[in-house]
Formats: sequence, C-alpha cells, structure tokens
Amino acid sequence: MTLPDRRDAGYEYRAAVGETKKFIAEFAPDAVVIFAPDHMNLLNQVRPPFTGIVSGSTLPEFGIPELRLNVHPVARRLFEDLVTMDVDLAVGEDVAVDHGLGLTLLQLFDEPALVPLVPIIVNAIGYPLFPVARARRVGEQIRKAMAPYDGRVLFIGTGGLSHNPPFPAPAPGVHRFTAEERAASLATALAYLDPAWDQGLLARMAEGDADCFSDLTQDEVDVRGGGANEVRTWAAAWAAAGSPPAGFTGYEAVEPWITGMGVAFGPASS
Repeated sequence: MTLPDRRDAGYEYRAAVGETKKFIAEFAPDAVVIFAPDHMNLLNQVRPPFTGIVSGSTLPEFGIPELRLNVHPVARRLFEDLVTMDVDLAVGEDVAVDHGLGLTLLQLFDEPALVPLVPIIVNAIGYPLFPVARARRVGEQIRKAMAPYDGRVLFIGTGGLSHNPPFPAPAPGVHRFTAEERAASLATALAYLDPAWDQGLLARMAEGDADCFSDLTQDEVDVRGGGANEVRTWAAAWAAAGSPPAGFTGYEAVEPWITGMGVAFGPASS
C-alpha cells in the first residue's frame, strides 16, 4: 500500500477511508481502543492471544515513522479489570508495534501521535491461533469493562479481509520466508482474494448480525489466505461496540495490494 509503485491503487478504498475519517472527526473520541494484528515482530517468540500495550512506539517500516504511542490512562485499569474477568491478557511495556497498528493511525488520524489510545495486539499469524469466536467473547468483556468510563470510546479493528501475505503458515519453529519463498508465495497470492466472501461479511455487519465473525471456522478462513485470520480484530472491536448495524460499508479488491480492502463503521449499540 505504501510502496512507491503501488500508492495510486485502491481509489475506492481510499475514498471509504476518507468517509471513516469524517465519522471519527465528528464523533471526537476521548479514547480509542484499537485491536491490531502483529506480523512476526512483537509476537515473534512469545505469542499470547491478546496483549495490552501500556507503553511503546510504532515500528518504523514501510514509510511509517517512529511515533511514541499516546496511551490513555484508562488502559491500565482496563487491563487489570480484564484479568479479573478471566481474560488471559498479556501486557507489553516499551514495545514496538508494527504496521498493523501504525499504518491505521496514519490513515485515520491527522495527528496520530496525539490519539488517546488503548492498544491491544491480537495474535492472528503465529502458532497457535485461537478460534475467531473467542475474539468476540473478549470484545464483549471489554465492552463490559469500559462501560463505567465517562467518555466517548471509539473501537477499531484493523487488518485484512481475504489476502495471503508472504508469511509461513502457523506452526512451531516457523521462520520468516527467504527471498525465494517470498517470491513463490506472492506468485499465488491473488488466488486467495475472495471479494464475494469479503462483501458477504460486510453485508452481515450492515444487518447487525452478531454472529458474523464468531461462526467462522478455521477451514473457512484458511482458504481466504493467512491474512484473513486478521478478522479476529474486526470480531473483537465490533463485539466491544455491541455488534451494531454498520451504517457505512465500503469495499475494493485491490489486486496490486493482493488484498480485499474493506471498511465498515457506525455508532455503537446502547
């Protein structure tokens, strides 16, 4: 998306992002709970399903600058409460979060370093992967834990729909691809792009179908590529917002990015 020869692709998706920015600006959140995937960086050696970030910075990659995360004070209380609510949550201090979070900050906010964040990193690429339904349950617990907070809360889930980035399948002892393995993976990546599946999920979100993500099986996700595992972030964020009908959806299958790019948003359920 940020590579010089591919920046001009994704016109319809970028327009949808523009609508999302307007929604966020009008909502003016006091806290932003963002669920983001990792790409064998933060979770390279230890892979908890969910990691709350107490302090850290964005990893400078793909044109993303190193930005100190402006972690909202409510994050620490939320992470403490979640542990008492039987959510197995790890916590990261002074860590680097990759483009799964950093790129979204740049896309959605004019001043990303000032966004009052509650960052939660979701394992969606490394062994072992947890069931998608668990992301919904954790999102529901976060909704309960945030209920006493007196302020406007924006929930964001960031990551793919169908796509198969050049990373190995989750398994013990895996390593990053060599240049040859990466090239071989990219050569078949478009076969995993499934606009019908992607748009079907967005349509269910528009209907307010709370089971939209939680009834996905791993087999169903696998055939849409390893990156499709990132729908766990969508499931958590949408459940945290009460699984409301999405008032806006936008979609484009962007072949130069080998990814189904979708956006869905709307006001949370009361």
